[in-house]
Amino acid sequence: MDNELTYEQPLNEVIRVCLRLEQLFQQIDHHIKDDSPLSTRNLVSLIINVLHILDRPDIKAKLAKELSHHLTNMMRLENTPDIDRIKWQSIIEQLDNLSRSFIDSSGKIGHSLRDIELLNNLRLHLASPGGGCSFDIPLYYYWLHQPPMQCQETIRSWLSEFNPVRTATELLLKLVRNGAKMHTKAAVHGFYQELLDPQLNLRMIRVIVKKNTPAFPEISVGRHFLSVRFFIPDIEKKPTQHPENITFQLAYCSS
Repeated sequence: MDNELTYEQPLNEVIRVCLRLEQLFQQIDHHIKDDSPLSTRNLVSLIINVLHILDRPDIKAKLAKELSHHLTNMMRLENTPDIDRIKWQSIIEQLDNLSRSFIDSSGKIGHSLRDIELLNNLRLHLASPGGGCSFDIPLYYYWLHQPPMQCQETIRSWLSEFNPVRTATELLLKLVRNGAKMHTKAAVHGFYQELLDPQLNLRMIRVIVKKNTPAFPEISVGRHFLSVRFFIPDIEKKPTQHPENITFQLAYCSS
């Protein structure tokens, strides 16, 4: 909601990767609306950041495993009363198709982009602060100043390589968030702690506070305990724990 802030803490590597990808794709959606050379530069940098995340050789297997996990859970809901069967069937098919696509495909996700010489050069130069100047890669400078429609067409072609992983990311996060159990909690003198049930198989913890709450939470989740500590915001000094009691919503996002 507009008057709330949600802080999310991923509890496994796949969800952590999905959250990072979600943030990158949101930035891509923002910049794709602007065809100026500056926004095109930002888009290229974001594409390279996505490729960096997807460089891990095990990412496809982990995504396929997570999708299969949710597929198994969704299948158990087949005989649930009042289930929307059309929606349920659609999710089942998406999970199955995406899982199979990652298992059956060869190479890394977006592997064709790794054969593009310009992107490979930019991956090296953009790693340095202020990299990618006209004297670093004149070809890049030339390309950025071609007709905007031409650059946009190339960018959209590159982005299409991410369609399967973007769809998987959006679906997994939607299922995890929608499966949350919400509870109202109170942080006494800015601190809350509880014992976790190891059988919950949590994927994510979400802390929701009102925007006007004069504090921000730090979430810590161990094998047996969950703690939420609220701090007084201070961007210049080390934040200190909030001394007052704070009411917040705690969402347990399980599989």
